[in-house]
Amino acid sequence: MRARSKRQNADFGLSFLDCICCGFGAIILLFVLTMGASNIIRETLRDRLQEIAQQRLSKMEELDATEAQVARRAMEAKDRLNRAQTRSQRLRSMMDTLSLQIAQLQAGQEAMMVEMQEELDQIASMQTELPVELEMPSTNLPVGLPIAFNYIAFVFDTSGSMRDTATDTLHGAALEKIREVLDSYPEIQGVQFLDADGRYMLRGTQGIWMEDTPETRQGALRALAVYPNFSNSNPVPGIFRAIRTLYQADNEEMRMAVFVFGDEFTGRAEPVLSRLETINPRKEDGTRHVSINAVGFPTVLRYPLMGAHTGMKYANLMREVAFKHDGAFIAVRTGRGR
Repeated sequence: MRARSKRQNADFGLSFLDCICCGFGAIILLFVLTMGASNIIRETLRDRLQEIAQQRLSKMEELDATEAQVARRAMEAKDRLNRAQTRSQRLRSMMDTLSLQIAQLQAGQEAMMVEMQEELDQIASMQTELPVELEMPSTNLPVGLPIAFNYIAFVFDTSGSMRDTATDTLHGAALEKIREVLDSYPEIQGVQFLDADGRYMLRGTQGIWMEDTPETRQGALRALAVYPNFSNSNPVPGIFRAIRTLYQADNEEMRMAVFVFGDEFTGRAEPVLSRLETINPRKEDGTRHVSINAVGFPTVLRYPLMGAHTGMKYANLMREVAFKHDGAFIAVRTGRGR
């Protein structure tokens, strides 16, 4: 009995151990299975986190690019604002300058009107003053022009006021007056043509006298009609150069005359008269080396507010020059509606 009881106890102890081992095995199996599922979940979470991190990184890069673009646009806007402020300051400065120039022009216009009135009063007070518009006589010799010349140089104002507005060529009426003066001297030894700036108007004739022939006269008049160079409205440089380059002091037979054709003068008379005394002094017999004559065209005198004062200044200057240098001043009417 006792032996049987011991065997039963042993069987019971082994069965209990088997159950315990199976339980532990099941727990281990569950733990292993749970660990595998946890690894999958962790990998899934890790991938998701990496994806989210990549998205956030992309968003940050986009934000950085947007921020850089905004900063660039802000800088460009600042540059435009600075340029606009600079232009505004420049415009204000220009407006101030223009206002000053307008004030100076207004003051100059008032002074010009006073000067014009003084010149008009001076002209009116001179008994020897010639009328502003005179018809050229029908005779070959213009009234008052000296005749004892054998060399004649013409100084011609080729500015816009002495040209035809339709063609920009020199006025035919002015060229006709040159023809009339030439016809008044049928026998001379030399002739030359310069513009008001002192340029020789015929190519290849600089500083030399052209032999006076009918062919020379006709060719010169044709060339003058289409002379392309515009000069200033100031005949003084042409007068000076004609005397300096064409007068021959060693030619005892030379009796030279300069004929000035123009309508305006923009400088001052006193320096011109003083300089002419130096380059064209009187000889021992009291006469000048070169006679200076002038023909005036009233192309600007018709418009009192658009240059009449320069026309008056030309008339005053050339009258004084002609009077002091053994010449004559003739004012003519062009017959043109300018």
